[in-house]
Amino acid sequence: MNRKSLSLLRLFIREQVARNMHTIDTSPNTFEDFQDYEINIVHDIVNDSYMLTVLYKGKKLGNMGSYPEHDEANHQARMIIDKHRVQVMDGSAKEI
Repeated sequence: MNRKSLSLLRLFIREQVARNMHTIDTSPNTFEDFQDYEINIVHDIVNDSYMLTVLYKGKKLGNMGSYPEHDEANHQARMIIDKHRVQVMDGSAKEI
């Protein structure tokens, strides 16, 4: 590894360590902290998959999806909620 790469790596590591040291709450952010969002993950026994529906104030956000694992459905729910929140904050989507 050349000298420049090594110094960049050290700088990156220092930044990450400093960032982690300043974090008070190290628990992951979850969508469950946000009000008005409802996540329904139902196990489809026939197809051995998980059906996901995300609601905001009682109205469906996007189409219902099917995922092979519960964790994937949960991750997709977080992604849908994050995308919706950003769109509402940016004004590119109307709040339902």
